[in-house]
Amino acid sequence: MFGFIAASFSKEKKLYKAVRNILGFYPGNIFLYRLAFRHKSASRISSGIKSNNERLEYLGDSVISTAVAHYLFMRYPNKDEGFLTEMRSKMVSRATLNKVALKMGLHELLNIDAKAGGFKSVDGNALEALMGAVFLDKGYRFTERVILKRVVAVHIDMDEIEKRDWNYKSKLIDWGQKERYKVNFQVQGTMNQKGKRLYKVAAMVNEDVWGEGIDQSIKAAEQIAAENAYKNKVLPWIEKQSKQGYREPLADEKKMPVSEAIQKMEGRQLPSSAVHTEGNSMDVPVHEDMIPLAVSGKLESLASNTISSILGFGGSVSSDDTLSDRHTENMRD
Repeated sequence: MFGFIAASFSKEKKLYKAVRNILGFYPGNIFLYRLAFRHKSASRISSGIKSNNERLEYLGDSVISTAVAHYLFMRYPNKDEGFLTEMRSKMVSRATLNKVALKMGLHELLNIDAKAGGFKSVDGNALEALMGAVFLDKGYRFTERVILKRVVAVHIDMDEIEKRDWNYKSKLIDWGQKERYKVNFQVQGTMNQKGKRLYKVAAMVNEDVWGEGIDQSIKAAEQIAAENAYKNKVLPWIEKQSKQGYREPLADEKKMPVSEAIQKMEGRQLPSSAVHTEGNSMDVPVHEDMIPLAVSGKLESLASNTISSILGFGGSVSSDDTLSDRHTENMRD
């Protein structure tokens, strides 16, 4: 009720309604959402401190990654760690988040100084900052459901993500970070071939050459080197790890639909009816079920406490008092 009243009389009426239309609820602390859309080029300085969305972006990145990891764990019960890691990396990559943010209409809400020049990934960064704002405003469980039901279920085609041939350089770097291997690329030299200048690049893992690539540009040569390293070195390593306790799923075992994965995460039964999103192979829960549960100011979820500890907060992040039954009703549309 409070959120509706605030949206009706606040100077931030446009932002209140925009968040309501995009995420399905009225904000509690509107300042967080305004900050989430303030790019560093439009920073405000107070007492020598710059105020922009970079800190919220950092927070939102961790929240999205955790929510996606949990979702993938439930959706693919028979897949190994390597597959889950790759799927998560593809879902939270810059390219995916930028595309999703544009589809959600976040670019129109960005406060950015056009005179400062072009910036990369501003839309994806704004999406991360927005989720960081929701986390601080409503708590982790609420944010997780927003991510799954307003972002993943609506804007991400899981079948397309699963089939996508991912960037091998990113693949190699992500694997190295996870397994604590140092990965870098070195230009070993140049050569001329039929009047064209070619670059030879090596993919280095812990100072050892794992793959090499030759092309007319350094970036293209890096991709070739990374692909060779990943296919010839990393995949065999992953397969070896997988065989130590991983059972390949049987032919008749199918991946879990989006709706079932979300329902399983929430410990509830599937609704009696479901709708199918045209152009997307994912099953989406019925309209009434696409609402985060109301959470009182005193109810702290285990996930919220865990995330808060990881991110350095002293205590749990409580839900806003305005997350009432009225909030729940407002999101049912």
